Amino acid sequence: MFYLFKNKKGIAISASEDSLKNYIVGMGNGVDEYVIKNISSSATPTDLSLNENGDVVFPKDDEELILAFQKKLKLKEINEWTASKITGGFVSEASGEKVTYDSDLETQITMQGIALNVNSEQFAEKYSIGCPVRGYKGEEKEKTIQYLSASQVLQWLADLSIHIGDCKQEGWKKQSEVEACKTVFELNNIEL
Repeated sequence: MFYLFKNKKGIAISASEDSLKNYIVGMGNGVDEYVIKNISSSATPTDLSLNENGDVVFPKDDEELILAFQKKLKLKEINEWTASKITGGFVSEASGEKVTYDSDLETQITMQGIALNVNSEQFAEKYSIGCPVRGYKGEEKEKTIQYLSASQVLQWLADLSIHIGDCKQEGWKKQSEVEACKTVFELNNIEL
């Protein structure tokens, strides 16, 4: 919304900047005394004022509402960031070498199912040369197939679980930082 200030005091609000300009013209004189600001606020114009630098001064209640809203947005961003980190791949040395594997949900479910059967005859028959899992060895740019034994599948799954846990803990830390913020400025300084 656009807010109109005269002598640093809020006097009018409109969805259109042009309508406020027309309002000023209709006032006739003292155009220099008017300032229009585009503000995201639920405050009425008379609740707002401008400080000596021309910045908007919000009423305390409005500042709290804005901070709460911004915290909600930041927490949503952190949840998306955490989910992306979880599914963005992880490194495991289960094959004996560092390999970066996919960690999308489908891969997680598939490998958990396979891990449940590593001690079965079916696993031994189906994966006689090892369970095929694709990943990027070292710094390679193309995926290659790693054939994992039963114990390597379990290690792979343990590495995935540690990766997920680490990502969640990073997300929780960021969520705690958000909750501790007292201002929008502090909130905006949280880096992901």
